[in-house]
Amino acid sequence: MTRLAAIDVGTNTAQLLIADVHGGTMTPQHEASRVVRLGEGVDADRRVRPAAMARLKAALLDYRATAARFGIAPDAIYIGATSASRDAHNQAELIEYVRRETGLTYTIISGDEEAQWSFAGAVSALGDVDGSCAVIDIGGGSTELIVGDAATGALTHRHSYDMGTVRIAERFFANQPPAPDAIAAAEQFVRDLLHTTPLPVTADIPFIGAAGTARVLGALHAKEVGAASPDLTLTQAEVTAWRNRLLALPFPDVLALDPALLTGRADVFPAGLLILDTVMRHFSIPACRISPRGLKHGLAVRLMQSL
Repeated sequence: MTRLAAIDVGTNTAQLLIADVHGGTMTPQHEASRVVRLGEGVDADRRVRPAAMARLKAALLDYRATAARFGIAPDAIYIGATSASRDAHNQAELIEYVRRETGLTYTIISGDEEAQWSFAGAVSALGDVDGSCAVIDIGGGSTELIVGDAATGALTHRHSYDMGTVRIAERFFANQPPAPDAIAAAEQFVRDLLHTTPLPVTADIPFIGAAGTARVLGALHAKEVGAASPDLTLTQAEVTAWRNRLLALPFPDVLALDPALLTGRADVFPAGLLILDTVMRHFSIPACRISPRGLKHGLAVRLMQSL
């Protein structure tokens, strides 16, 4: 058995996964998530700010200490950084800062890599999904859409779109709730991006929402309908209803839906629902299956395959 640690550093959160690998099977042992808002202001000036770096440092030092308690050395911790880090013009400064302050290696992965490993992570939790399927992973800075074979992991199409919860909220939603014209402008922005790279996402293959926005939506929906688990399927009409509801609420009311889930997300979560709803309507997708896994699990699969 091998124990490994993977950290997904996104635009809004830094997420830790500690897992055991044995005989080609990955068993999660510990998961954690912290809001670091690394991408604060990155869409505007393409720089990760000192305050955001400090928040990231605190999270990574905490995760390094957690990994040590599980017997994992710092050089066995894999960090995969995504949209905000890719977009930043001060990437070199960020990488050096993390190395100097935490002793960890900071790897910025490409949009294609993010898509590939988000897909692998999402389908790793859904043993009943076989054959072609589509995965959407809505992050803070980008959204990955991937089509591939769940059984083999082979991808046929993938694209990373420069639209995410933090990016949309900062660019369009000056107030919460946002004005109708701001909502319309955000939706048009998403539709325009989807038209730039058509993908064969169709109603006849499973459509899976991975981690982030999808996971929180699944948990909120399960809580409201009394479902036993957030691993469920939401119809397109249910996604639209949640979108309309959240976009009409002021910040305190969004947060009050579930403070444990929405602290650090309440100001950007409605933007994530707008993205999900617009994507589903664009491709005429009837339902979204929620996967409890995402990129950090895919990064662990990547590590597992390299052992």
